[in-house]
Amino acid sequence: MTKKDFKEMASIHKYTGGNREYNQTAVFFDWQSGTNGNKFFAGFKYCVSTYTKNIKQQELVNLLHGIITGKLTDEDLPYFVVLDVAETDQQRFKVPICASGLNNLT
Repeated sequence: MTKKDFKEMASIHKYTGGNREYNQTAVFFDWQSGTNGNKFFAGFKYCVSTYTKNIKQQELVNLLHGIITGKLTDEDLPYFVVLDVAETDQQRFKVPICASGLNNLT
């Protein structure tokens, strides 16, 4: 998968609020929806997030692309970047509409 293909399939969100230093960027990847047994699921499997003062959006996209393609491991990520992976379909991440929802992911 090329970086261009990855970026087109990723969902990039900026969460802004009062103080600029607390603005966050999150990149979500691998959207799916469906049913598993009698339970409906929908959401993203992968999420990386950080405060925008620490990293540029494109760098965050590059890090998640590296994780997805196996070129990086979670140990290669900077300390200020958080990687979350939903282990089951029911645990997939819904995209929050505010920064306070993002805090529930990490």
